[in-house]
Amino acid sequence: MIKIHTLKNLQQRDVFEFMRGDFKNEHWHESSIFLTEEAFAFLHLHIYEVLPNFNYFGPNSVNLEQWNQIAFIACTLNNSMDIDFIRFFNKIDDWVQKNFEEHTCFSICGP
Repeated sequence: MIKIHTLKNLQQRDVFEFMRGDFKNEHWHESSIFLTEEAFAFLHLHIYEVLPNFNYFGPNSVNLEQWNQIAFIACTLNNSMDIDFIRFFNKIDDWVQKNFEEHTCFSICGP
C-alpha cells in the first residue's frame, strides 16, 4: 500500500511536502501532506510530463490547470487497473481540491 503521511504520523524527514498555497520559506506545516521518495516515484513521471522544469528539491508551484493535466495523465495511464495507485492518487486529489478552495496553487518541496 502506498502511504500518504501527515506531520503527526511522519516518521522520516526525507520526504516530499505538498503544502497549501505559495511556498513561504517554511516547512513542516500541519496542513501539508508528505510522500516518501518511494511514494513520490508513482507520481513523478506524470508531474514531469506537465512540469518539465520540476525541481526535485523544490520549491515547485502547481496551479489547478496543471494539476488537472497531471490527474488526467495519471488516471489515463493507470487505467483503473492498479487499485492501490488509484486510492493513493484519490487521497492526494482530495487534498489538492480542498487546497484550491482557498488557494490558486499548491507547492511541492523535495527531500
